[in-house]
Amino acid sequence: MKYFVLIALFLMLPVSALSQYVFEGQVDPSDWNGQAYLSEIKDYRKLNGVFNEQLIQRVPLDSLGIFRFSGNSLSEANKLYRIHVDRCASYEQDLNHFTGNCEHSKAMIIIANNKDSISLPQRFDNEIFCEAISTNEATLALLKVDSIMEAMKYEFVGLRSETAVNNLLDTWTKRLHEFGAEQDPLVGLYIYTTLTDRSTIFYDHHLRSLNKTDFYDTLKTRLEDQYPEDATSKQYFKELQADKSLAKMEEAVDHSNLYLGGGVLVLLLMGVGYFYGRKRPGKIKAALTPQEEKILQLIKENKTNKEIASELFISHSTVKSHVNNIYRKLGVTSRDEIKSLTIR
Repeated sequence: MKYFVLIALFLMLPVSALSQYVFEGQVDPSDWNGQAYLSEIKDYRKLNGVFNEQLIQRVPLDSLGIFRFSGNSLSEANKLYRIHVDRCASYEQDLNHFTGNCEHSKAMIIIANNKDSISLPQRFDNEIFCEAISTNEATLALLKVDSIMEAMKYEFVGLRSETAVNNLLDTWTKRLHEFGAEQDPLVGLYIYTTLTDRSTIFYDHHLRSLNKTDFYDTLKTRLEDQYPEDATSKQYFKELQADKSLAKMEEAVDHSNLYLGGGVLVLLLMGVGYFYGRKRPGKIKAALTPQEEKILQLIKENKTNKEIASELFISHSTVKSHVNNIYRKLGVTSRDEIKSLTIR
């Protein structure tokens, strides 16, 4: 009789009470600081930092580097989350989680809800967060978006003309839009976040092409239907409106520029180009991280990525990521350009 009552009570529980998420993975415990962190992304402009106000759970790594987040406190609807590990000493944690500036971290963005299970296996050469086994197809779609973006970046190497760059941006943006249109709206939101990063050339292209696509208006409708109260949806609604206003201003400026004398415009652009060409490298140097400065020096010493990885005791893929960041910050597209720069 006692067991019958317990079973009956169990069956009477609401479905939400039975839900439980499990996110687990493995890292090299000698390479990371002993803890893994789970954050809820409440501001998609803070995808890449470590922000204390977004942290919702931290768990220790065991002796094999395995970590496991579990519970039933997440939303029943999909949300954006971030799992990360870092190399920061304990006394640096609070500072980094306050400023969001944690250079020595590795993270993965996931889309999940209270019922999902996600496994993040450790790959060869201690690579982590490069693949996932997930009950939520949206997380796998995020990995696909990242792979598309990575392929696009490599196609940019060697391009010189503005026309070639814009054509490539058009091609890859269309590919991302077509992929995102078939996925969970939060995947589309992730694509928007990536293509509107104001520190990259993507944002200017986004403004120029905003009126040529219905992807963003359709995404707004889909978010209103599925995630109307989500903080990131509300953020998107405001930013999209701001983007449209800026796009109109850019268009107005472009039209007014048509009336400028050709010779005056050319001289002006040459002057601006000369100024930034002289000043930019010195300013950008200050923005490089200590690790990027080391890699920059090794590049100027004609070291290959493999040699750099060996000398700095880091993986080959980590070197490639740093090199891409250096290219972006210095405004170059090749090692030869780096070697020709005079950097103060």
